[in-house]
Amino acid sequence: MIKRVCVFICLLFMLCFCAAAQPVTMVGYYENLIVGGANRNGDMMGGNLGRLRLRLDTEPCFDLLLHLEPEYDLLAKTNSLPLANVSGLDQLVWDRAYFVWRLAFADITLGKQRIAWGAGYIWNPSDVFNPFTLSFAVDDDQDKTPIALRCEMPLGAASGLDIFVETDEPWSEGKKGARLRGNYDIYDVSLSYVDRGSGAFQIGFDTTGELFTLGIRAETALISVPGANRYIQTVLGGNYTFDNGWGLDLEYYFNGLGQKSMADYEWSKLLSGDLSQLGMDYYYIGTNKLLDELTDLRFSLLLNADDLSFIFYPALSHNLFQNFDLSLEAMFSGGQPGSEYMPTAAEDPSYLMGSNLILLRGRYSF
Repeated sequence: MIKRVCVFICLLFMLCFCAAAQPVTMVGYYENLIVGGANRNGDMMGGNLGRLRLRLDTEPCFDLLLHLEPEYDLLAKTNSLPLANVSGLDQLVWDRAYFVWRLAFADITLGKQRIAWGAGYIWNPSDVFNPFTLSFAVDDDQDKTPIALRCEMPLGAASGLDIFVETDEPWSEGKKGARLRGNYDIYDVSLSYVDRGSGAFQIGFDTTGELFTLGIRAETALISVPGANRYIQTVLGGNYTFDNGWGLDLEYYFNGLGQKSMADYEWSKLLSGDLSQLGMDYYYIGTNKLLDELTDLRFSLLLNADDLSFIFYPALSHNLFQNFDLSLEAMFSGGQPGSEYMPTAAEDPSYLMGSNLILLRGRYSF
């Protein structure tokens, strides 16, 4: 922790120093999120989250970029709320802070950054940092951001090599990976290898393209962990826009580490973060339509096909005026007691999993 604080202080000092000689570009947004609902036990809860996020860039010298993304969160609440990346009432988060050195043959990035591999929308087996995200409800800004040294080397118009090494972990425990991407006809393809640390590794493959006017994507990872059998995680997805303007997005996820029966679920590993999904088979169905140039309607359904529990997430957003968007969203969970999205009190004593929420979100971008 002390090491990270020192790094961020040094980066902030350098930004201030560079600002005296070079201009600093700043963009960002302020978001206010009002949440109300009931937890699984029926107790009412509510809160208000104010989030200010800045993106600061400056070039202290030719071919060197310094990028910082501080985020300040202020949360007022009546009860604990399952809000992403908010752990306290009042907190400053240095979410991203890195240097980019632009060389003739590659871009070298050092610092706290987002590394996102894979082709899936909800699930990304080849992404060791964010393998599962409720993308329809959570922004990319809330993804985990490792501290790493990264090299992105172009090898052609549609191909390249991406290599990273975590720098805030011991060499034997930190993650190290390489991803080679290319193009075949109308398909983008990638092959990756990641040393997950402590003797674990994975081999990944992903592709995106088009088949009979249907946009398709696929991703798979073979994962090996010491003391456990090797297993496979796979995603198959597609999207299509109908003539009437409705868009359809489908995704299937096979989790070789999951269980078919609720009786075999490993809840302790899920709550500790060692697992991201309990079951073996999942489906995502999303629909969306632009009602007019300023209004968007979306419906998202995430289904555990083994225990039939689900998360349903409708959202209606409207651009009230330039740079300001207002959206009304909701999250409803369902399933039998003991299922993944409707656990019992013994499995989730906090009663937060399985909550039903209504969210009013306003965002001003600048």
